[in-house]
Amino acid sequence: MSGRLRQRAMKTIAACVLLWPLVHATLVARFRIDPWELFGWSMYALPAARVQVAVEVERDGGSMPLFATPEQRRRIRDFARRRTALGELAPSASLARTILAEDASLEAVVVRMREIRLDLESTRLVAYEEQERHARGAGK
Repeated sequence: MSGRLRQRAMKTIAACVLLWPLVHATLVARFRIDPWELFGWSMYALPAARVQVAVEVERDGGSMPLFATPEQRRRIRDFARRRTALGELAPSASLARTILAEDASLEAVVVRMREIRLDLESTRLVAYEEQERHARGAGK
């Protein structure tokens, strides 16, 4: 490698190392990815958060918790890990589609997610909750 090429490569690497914290902080703020993932430096400023996931199903006009099979529990745990790491970049649609495909009597699946995060304005830990409802036949 020539001296000029090596110097250019070093400058490119230095620029990437200097810019990545800004990109990572933007991803954490915008998509709520886990600040401890993706080689980020935001991890030093925030406590580790984990997303808790609960699944409800709708059948015959009523709603009830999903009585999950071991395989469904594994899928829910995997989704919770993905959601923790990737935030909103990990939607719940594929989990819901799988559950709907396994039981034809279900009308919809509701995925509830809860995360305890540091609220930067109040500097307190706050529970953020959201839910996504996936009805059979929606989004086709």
